[in-house]
Amino acid sequence: MRYNQIMANKDYYDILGVSKNATEEEIKKAYRALARKFHPDLHPNNKKEMEAKFKEINEAYGVLSDPKKRSDYDLTGQATFEPGMGYQYPPGGVEYEGFTQGFGGTGGFEDIFGEIFGGRGGRVRRGPQRGADIEYSLTLDFLHSVKGADVKITASRRAGTTETMTVKIPAGVSTGSVVRVPNKGDEGANGGANGSLNIVINVTPHAYFKRVDSDIYVDCPVTVKEAFLGAELAVPTIDGIMTIKMPSGTQSGGKLRIKGKGVYAAFGGAHRGDEYVIINITVPKKVDQRSKELIEEFMKTNPYEPRKGLW
Repeated sequence: MRYNQIMANKDYYDILGVSKNATEEEIKKAYRALARKFHPDLHPNNKKEMEAKFKEINEAYGVLSDPKKRSDYDLTGQATFEPGMGYQYPPGGVEYEGFTQGFGGTGGFEDIFGEIFGGRGGRVRRGPQRGADIEYSLTLDFLHSVKGADVKITASRRAGTTETMTVKIPAGVSTGSVVRVPNKGDEGANGGANGSLNIVINVTPHAYFKRVDSDIYVDCPVTVKEAFLGAELAVPTIDGIMTIKMPSGTQSGGKLRIKGKGVYAAFGGAHRGDEYVIINITVPKKVDQRSKELIEEFMKTNPYEPRKGLW
């Protein structure tokens, strides 16, 4: 049977240290920090006071983490609870199972306490615990990121130890990619598995290659003669210089596609992108009088209006 238990004169936002406009994630983050700080089992010399503080924090989170209860609380300034919400600590200490039952079952609290204490118990677990993951930031040059590389790194663990290792970075990674190395994180406790080493990639820009997804773009300047008559162009690719044909009449901004010379899909994918050569027609800054006369003569013989119909 439903009944109301009014918890008056308590500002739950103030208890958790968040604003009334706080998001669900901000409320959860604040609760996680306070629960870690004030859990009674972590303060054996001041347990009674911590139990009162911890209960107050739990009440606040129990209301603000539930959209319906939070809405009612925002509207009335008071909290309405179901039977059992008036949580009482069980004999012998604050057990996590009793805590979740007091708030109507498992869910958000269980998830948070699993993160804080490594499992279901509010007390520190005695069984095997997996070690924490370690994050390592690695800066790669462009060619190593698209072609892959073996990189030597030294990872530091929370226990103060370090390990130097060679890690294979797969072809196709980009800024923000994470390369996971199992069992190279913090050591597990009580026989638990080690955590992972998570390598976060940052790629430095290249002098002339630009990457868009799995394709590569490169600008290529050409002469007026090459644009008029066509030419064979030596252009760079990530595999080295290769020669391609540019047809006569190619315009500035035109794209010449080199199939299969882009980037391999990251982490072992079979697909490989293409390279696009962007044509840029250049003209000399200084032209002698004879050349000007020849250009004028050419335009009389081959008149055209490139801006016709544009505006």
